[in-house]
Amino acid sequence: MGARIFTISREAEVTLEVKRSHFIARSFKCATPEAALAAVKRTRQIYQDASHNCWAYRAGVSGEQARYNDDGEPQGTAGPPILEVLKKNQMTNTLIIVTRYFGGIKLGAGGLVRAYGEAAKKALKDSRPKEMKLMREIRAPLPYGLLALFENHLSREGFEIIAKDFEENVVVHLRVPVEREMAFLSFYTNLVSGKLVYTVLGERYV
Repeated sequence: MGARIFTISREAEVTLEVKRSHFIARSFKCATPEAALAAVKRTRQIYQDASHNCWAYRAGVSGEQARYNDDGEPQGTAGPPILEVLKKNQMTNTLIIVTRYFGGIKLGAGGLVRAYGEAAKKALKDSRPKEMKLMREIRAPLPYGLLALFENHLSREGFEIIAKDFEENVVVHLRVPVEREMAFLSFYTNLVSGKLVYTVLGERYV
């Protein structure tokens, strides 16, 4: 098995005050770098009066697509601490933006690293990280008369139905955890008496 991978269950916003500077940290679900950068742009427009809007994101299967920005803070004191929080918690498809309103007291490089890191930690904790599962996406045809029985089984097993196509047979698009595909194969083969076969369309983390 590969490394465990997590994403956020919900988007969150938290605040932190350090020596009169106000830090507002927000988390966003972003499956692609383009989505993350679009969220950064929107946030900068909303909080254009802030001293800084610093951010970091990780996206991709294992968070391999990563980027950060200090937005005018001393190099390495804002974006990297935020990114480190994401890395340490094995997060992906997640963006954290920390907006700072300067309070008139300089924090120094170490103080900035601690403040941005702490704000990111608080936002991530409130976002309720959840583990992502590697799922196999399947296209399964079956006679119309077996659909109710099939759906009941999927519901009991917690398998997700993505869509249904009504053709000569009803074709169910669903997701099955990779490690449970053999159990699904056994059930499906028995259900259709071996007269039909399903197709694996691919794999993805969800």
